[in-house]
Amino acid sequence: MRKIIKALTLVIGIAVGPAMAVANEVVIGVSAALSGSAAGTYAAPAEGLKLYIERLNDAGGVNGNTVSLVIYDDQGEASRAASNVRRLLADHNAKMVISISTSATFAPILGQATRVGVPVLFAGSVCPTETMPPAKPLVYCSTAFSSVHDSVAMVDYLRELDGDVTTVGFAAMGIPISRAGMEEAEKIVLEAGMQSSGVEIAPPGTVDYTSFATKLIQNEAEALLTWAPWSVQIRYFEAMRMQGWEGNVLVGHLAEAELEMKELKDPGLYVVGSNVMLFEDNEATQKLADAVVEADIGLEPETILDGWIAGIVVENVLGQLGENISAEAINAVMNDIEIDTQGLRGGPIKWTDDNHFRETIYYRAYRWSDEKGAMEVARDWKAYEVE
Repeated sequence: MRKIIKALTLVIGIAVGPAMAVANEVVIGVSAALSGSAAGTYAAPAEGLKLYIERLNDAGGVNGNTVSLVIYDDQGEASRAASNVRRLLADHNAKMVISISTSATFAPILGQATRVGVPVLFAGSVCPTETMPPAKPLVYCSTAFSSVHDSVAMVDYLRELDGDVTTVGFAAMGIPISRAGMEEAEKIVLEAGMQSSGVEIAPPGTVDYTSFATKLIQNEAEALLTWAPWSVQIRYFEAMRMQGWEGNVLVGHLAEAELEMKELKDPGLYVVGSNVMLFEDNEATQKLADAVVEADIGLEPETILDGWIAGIVVENVLGQLGENISAEAINAVMNDIEIDTQGLRGGPIKWTDDNHFRETIYYRAYRWSDEKGAMEVARDWKAYEVE
């Protein structure tokens, strides 16, 4: 983690200031949680974006333009994010702002950037409601995870996986995005004729999850769904297992998922999400893994995937520009584009005038297999239309 923070906060190599700006340069500003309690989720995707852009520039940039990232640490705090975006716009003349941070930073980032007509891409941050239909101008998202959509897919898969389950428990963190996802999941479960053992909500900073697990078990939860920061999801899971509970647990696919599932080796823990896992040895995952090894950044490739995909998005958007590389021109492209995710997701990211999230989202389920002694695909890609 210290290596990530040092590399990003110093913005060595591809970060520039206004004095260094040249005519064929597109400056993109990034506010990311590189340190603080949220860094475990967000610092690595920021490094993934940085790595992709470095390689893009080494290959000649896009249409003769160099892409220059200026990356500032917001520690997941609203006030720092606001200060970062002011600097990115005023000092660096950023033509796009990218957020890789907590939901607490969304409002100041959007307020600063959209007021002056600069588009904002959430890439590693959870997709805000402003990107959903009917989308607000200038706000876009490429991040794989989305609390409400993930919850729909999780309930759908639970019904396929364990059709005999009649009572489902739900676990969230006391932040709006997590609570909304689990409340939506509970609603779907009840509409399907199943029972709920309640939505347990742990306040931020909770250390001991025993009481929440106890309540879920006492309320006869036969399966558990949770959507929250990865550490919270796993603490719920571990608290349930510590009490001898043996039901299936479905969690959202965040950056830490694959590595920790290989450590936990629990066949009853299922990750449902939109990104591939890197144990799948295809051309796209191998390219990413090779880039990480070559760069020697001290990270596992699984952790940087959302940032790498953000780099793909940036390359595709800038590739459709002509001589005009203004924020207005960039936004016009983003407002109507389909981006090939190159085998790292189940399908493309497609943005339209009223949908800046994606028209179709694809989900795959993974788990640990004791028989194989390895991770496996529990259910292959399934498409869900976004309305």
